[in-house]
Amino acid sequence: MNLKDFKHQTIHLIGLSGAEGSSLALFFIRQGVKNLIGHDFCRPGDFSKNYFKYHQFQSREKSQQQIKQIKAAFKINFKKSYLQGLGRNDLIFAPSSWFRYAENKKLAKHQFFNWYNLVGEIFRGKIIGVTGTAGKGTTTHLITLMLKAAGKKVYLAGDAWQMIDLGKISSMPKNSWLVLELSNRTLTFASKTRFSPQLAVITNISKHHIDDHHNSFGEYIKTKKEIARYQTKVDYFLYNSADAEAGKLKRYGRAKHLAFSQTTAKKLWLNNRFLIGQHLRADAAAAIKVAKILKIRDVQIKKALATFRPRSGRMEPVGALNGIFFVNDGASTRPSASAAAIGAFSKNKVHLLLEGSRKKPHRSYYLDLLKIIRDCRVKNVFISGSITGFLLPLLKKTGVPAFASNGLAESVCRAYRSAKSGEIILLSPANESFGQFSDYRERVALFNATVKKLK
Repeated sequence: MNLKDFKHQTIHLIGLSGAEGSSLALFFIRQGVKNLIGHDFCRPGDFSKNYFKYHQFQSREKSQQQIKQIKAAFKINFKKSYLQGLGRNDLIFAPSSWFRYAENKKLAKHQFFNWYNLVGEIFRGKIIGVTGTAGKGTTTHLITLMLKAAGKKVYLAGDAWQMIDLGKISSMPKNSWLVLELSNRTLTFASKTRFSPQLAVITNISKHHIDDHHNSFGEYIKTKKEIARYQTKVDYFLYNSADAEAGKLKRYGRAKHLAFSQTTAKKLWLNNRFLIGQHLRADAAAAIKVAKILKIRDVQIKKALATFRPRSGRMEPVGALNGIFFVNDGASTRPSASAAAIGAFSKNKVHLLLEGSRKKPHRSYYLDLLKIIRDCRVKNVFISGSITGFLLPLLKKTGVPAFASNGLAESVCRAYRSAKSGEIILLSPANESFGQFSDYRERVALFNATVKKLK
């Protein structure tokens, strides 16, 4: 099916109230498509509430305007008629997370696409795609800063929690650049249009999100490799040579292979107080390698690095109170990410906050984290959430003082009472946020709000 020829087709959008669905909806409306059908398995009266929930990054007024536009242009099949009327020759788009919902089971019988497939058809410039278990957000952000410092036209997209301005992407000139943050879920769509970016980056690969792939680490790795599968000999594939799994891909695909690691970048370039820890410096090294391919000058790379600030909940310095420093790494949902965060600071200085839930937790998943906690002589560990009963006994075996709290806010307060001037209170949960919080952003916000209330 030719995705470029969409104006005269009947288009179905699955998950209309989500960020991906609304991005596609507004694009097709502005392109003048007439036959638009949306599907959302909420009740009609809950559509606006869901829309506001998935669009918290923008003003309520803007969301209200978009809801009005979408309702005027779309026939919407809600809960009782969800997925009805899908025709064999219709053009169907689904969100990256479609398979996570039982209501979408019968969707598998149809051919359908994703925003990623559409972008490959409508964008006229060059695309840089970044994937990895961790670090893809920081890496794409740094690449974008470097391209801007070099005066290039660039647009960053792909964060699952943000809308994508497909209209802007389609109108950008041939000499422009599109930087995409690509999750494992998004990359499951690559084979549908046999599309890979001209420049592909894999930051690292570790066991995470394997429940998206029938609990198979091999299937997860295979999906990550899709970012480079359809590249040609004139394209570039960058991989982290210091990462055990990513390093195995040095001969994968047909593109030109280039390795990077935190040791490949000049120390001067990484001298930024916000690039805390080896994992963030490895992300910076990936971005620098991309910049070098594009012949961006050293002075422009340094300028971009100097302006870098971490995204919310990613080794984000929140402030200091009475000489005690607060760092929000609340987006870290994996033990390996939390281990890297702890290792970024001096030994015997960190008060660690662990939090959250884990479906079917296993001791082996936490072994490296437990070792880092012990070896780095973490001062105290405060833990909350449903993971507490499983993790607390393991923590106590490390010899590090570990305590259960009734929620994240209590952990913050207890850590503050325990800490001394010059020490760090680090939120790096090592677990998923679901259960107590709607998503990691709510957990990040609670930490920041609690810190502000401290006296």
